[in-house]
Amino acid sequence: MSVVVLSGNPRAGSRTSAVALELATALAGGAEVTAVELADIADEVLLGGPRTTAAREIVRGAHLLVVATPVYKGAYTGLLKAFLDTWSEGELAGVPTAALVIAGKDGHLHAGEVHLRPVLLEIGAHLPAPVLALPQRLVGEHGDVLAAWVERYGAALRVPSAVAS
Repeated sequence: MSVVVLSGNPRAGSRTSAVALELATALAGGAEVTAVELADIADEVLLGGPRTTAAREIVRGAHLLVVATPVYKGAYTGLLKAFLDTWSEGELAGVPTAALVIAGKDGHLHAGEVHLRPVLLEIGAHLPAPVLALPQRLVGEHGDVLAAWVERYGAALRVPSAVAS
């Protein structure tokens, strides 16, 4: 498995997941992109279980990880927080990671840098680029913003062609 999208949206198939898949595809260099929708395993994230274990293995095996979440009330989702809290310090050991937040209010665009980045760094993710923060009002018209972000930061995140093959 090469490129993994981890979606913290509590609804499977969300707009957050769709934008994250677009970002992952742009960075994948032809590699397979796999999505882990936490909404699909929400009932066992807090207690653990086979689906949570499987999700952790998929994330752990990523050559590139895209973590995506909507921002509600100034922070990323509790579902994503609960999942990330199951990881030990350094457990992601340098996995290149891009973070994406979809903010309902423009005043919450900073939540990815302020709240999500420190948790990802704590568990060992390598974040060589700033969080891609997208206002919800631009979802559906975000192509130029996403393309500009990939143009600027993509080289630090793209999957090497040897992995993509």
